[in-house]
Amino acid sequence: MIGIIGGSGLYEGLSSIKSKEKYVRTRFGDIKVLEGDDFIFVSRHGNPPVPPHMVKYHANMDVFNIMKIKYVIAISSVGSLRDKIKPGTIIVPEDLLDFTGRVWTYHNESPIHVNLYEPFCPKIRRILKNMNLKIGGTYATTKGPQFETRAEKKMLITMGADVVGMTVAPEARLARELGICYQPICPVVNYVDEKTTHQNTIDMVKKMEDNLAKIVMNLINSNFHRE
Repeated sequence: MIGIIGGSGLYEGLSSIKSKEKYVRTRFGDIKVLEGDDFIFVSRHGNPPVPPHMVKYHANMDVFNIMKIKYVIAISSVGSLRDKIKPGTIIVPEDLLDFTGRVWTYHNESPIHVNLYEPFCPKIRRILKNMNLKIGGTYATTKGPQFETRAEKKMLITMGADVVGMTVAPEARLARELGICYQPICPVVNYVDEKTTHQNTIDMVKKMEDNLAKIVMNLINSNFHRE
């Protein structure tokens, strides 16, 4: 069984196959999930949706731990910092920069340190490479909810980032503490520039939903998560 984090569009696509809604009680609150024969889906922002800095990251990731899910993919929209990474494409990053300015951990009572040198899941990336997706690049996580300034874009590029979003660092850090192999799949919805608006990023996501759903279904059907 594979874990999936995404938005409402993906939820609607998965709910059309054999599945059921249920609530999972975590130590951080109850989370509604969609459970199929081979997947567990969590809507990252909830319903009604909340902004990135208010997402229940600890509860969302704890769901997969409670349900003994070892592999999680996360659909996470990004802005491109590089001319060669065009909106409408999908990137599968290999590395992570965290500019959220917050501590993401389950270990608040004792000094436990996990290795995050490889923040994402190489096993899932190998499967996605066979689907001819673009593998590689660094995802920078900002805290949002505003988009980046011109100076922030320059800084991120200087530090080696290729794409930027607002959700992956918390999920990756918490997943690693839980022993979950986590991999973001990132639809590129805009260039980081003065033309970006909330609405045009939403419009691009909608255009890419069918393609993303096919990728997710291919992963579910690949059976790698049963090995």
